[in-house]
Amino acid sequence: MKLVPASMYTVPKIAALGAANELPAHTHAQSMEVAQKCCRWCGKVLVNPRRNQECCSAECREEWERSKRMRRKQTAADKPKGHCLWCEGDFEKVRQQQDFCCPEHQQAFNNFWKGMGPRLAKVMHAWRVGKVKGGLTDVCREFSAAREELKDKRAKAKTEAKTKGEKR
Repeated sequence: MKLVPASMYTVPKIAALGAANELPAHTHAQSMEVAQKCCRWCGKVLVNPRRNQECCSAECREEWERSKRMRRKQTAADKPKGHCLWCEGDFEKVRQQQDFCCPEHQQAFNNFWKGMGPRLAKVMHAWRVGKVKGGLTDVCREFSAAREELKDKRAKAKTEAKTKGEKR
């Protein structure tokens, strides 16, 4: 095994402090004290705490866990309610931007509008690019027809959701 020669990287600098025991300018100004850890429940200073220790005793830990459960229940009760765009049912939102009660309904909604896309694109192209007379009226008709078809599909989805709910 080859020995590494002594250099500034392998030899610790003992004389790092200046004349007035000040930290040199190139080092970070960190305090020499170790931060003390306190109990999460009562605030008492922990003596020789383990890495993951949060409380000073079993009683404090039980109280802390009980308070955590109560906070979780409270936040669960305060969850925002949503209205599914596909089945028009109510659900509890997991995320703020959530619009559907389940991924299947999101997929069905997206597939519906994806299927309408070519028809709507053709009419809109004729109106905007082709400057066809009465083009905007045709666009409105297509969107109205799509909306009516969406209502029919929603009604089917709503009845299917009710029958699934009764089977459970």
